[in-house]
Amino acid sequence: MSTRKYAYVNSEMLVWARNTTPFISTLDVQDRINIAYNKIDDWEKGKEYPSISEAKKLANLYKVPFATFFLSTPPPVELRPYTDRRTKRNALYGPTSYELWSEIGRIIGNRNRLIELIDEEELELYEAIPIVKETATIEEMSKIIRDFLGISLPFKNKTAYGANSYKYYRKVFESKGILVSQITGVSVDEMKGISIYYDSYPIIAVNNKDYDRAKAFSLLHELAHLVRRSSSLCLIDFDERNDAEEKTCDAIAAEVMMPRAAFISLTNEALKRYNSYSGECLNYIADRFGVSVFSVIRRLHDVNMIDNEIYFSMYEEYFRQFEENQTEIDFNNENKENRIPYHFRFLNKEGYLYTRTIMNSYSKGYISLGELCTTLGVKRSHIYNMERAVMSI
Repeated sequence: MSTRKYAYVNSEMLVWARNTTPFISTLDVQDRINIAYNKIDDWEKGKEYPSISEAKKLANLYKVPFATFFLSTPPPVELRPYTDRRTKRNALYGPTSYELWSEIGRIIGNRNRLIELIDEEELELYEAIPIVKETATIEEMSKIIRDFLGISLPFKNKTAYGANSYKYYRKVFESKGILVSQITGVSVDEMKGISIYYDSYPIIAVNNKDYDRAKAFSLLHELAHLVRRSSSLCLIDFDERNDAEEKTCDAIAAEVMMPRAAFISLTNEALKRYNSYSGECLNYIADRFGVSVFSVIRRLHDVNMIDNEIYFSMYEEYFRQFEENQTEIDFNNENKENRIPYHFRFLNKEGYLYTRTIMNSYSKGYISLGELCTTLGVKRSHIYNMERAVMSI
């Protein structure tokens, strides 16, 4: 019979580590790792010690190195590098799930690993994200962003952005040194986008469960935060309870993607062609700007081309149709995602820029092949396809 091997941990470190997570009590921990909460309570009070395997389970759950539990004092508290600007069912700043907390830790961890591996030349490789004056108008800020990205709108047609505006903008953003990734396993009711500003390799992540054109809007909304140096966690739901910063970034994103003068001109052209705001008319406008029909309807209201009554009527009708078809759309999108080869699913989640930069460190001899696989968390069998994919764009 094997002897139980104890981990002689510092109980204060167990409490500290749990308090860095969304877990309010040991009951929450119990539900995740199937260890009775009263046992965890005893460990945190120093009455008992966990086994080595139990302590490792906690370390894995709390996303801390196992050795952390043996420190004599807790590390300095790290300030959260973003502001939570979400609204949620009549309450501001709703709770953060463990899944979202973990995903945010993943994207920050990716950047930390990237910074550790690159050299000084790569740190200065990309143009800094512009900063705008607080007195600048929405139009002025939007023009600065379009000039920075090097884009002109409307698009000539859907093929100008490959029929997928999210992928188009992601490629443009990454060419500017912005780490773009996707949050997985989190409902769009909890978050749609997050932005974290750094002087080099700033972060933007969007929810992979969202629809492509909605994700494209989220990218521009989060870039507006970066330009304004207001790193944020967002729902991007146009809720009237949103704070002024969220409303401003919504307005900037809309003006970047659908410049007022160009939008009005194209809409008038579409009205001549279709004679009314029919589905064909709205889809034509949406396709030319690479946005959703919902964004078009809201923009029509913003530029005073429809009044409140028409706006709410159109929005409710399209929202009803959307809800009726949502199950089928979600099913088709999920099946489509499952058919995508692994290396593309990895790149869509972690980002092309992140993966390419880590692979460059391997090609320069900074890390071994084994370290490359460990850093990316992939098997060697996937490296060749991933390398071909990231180098081909």
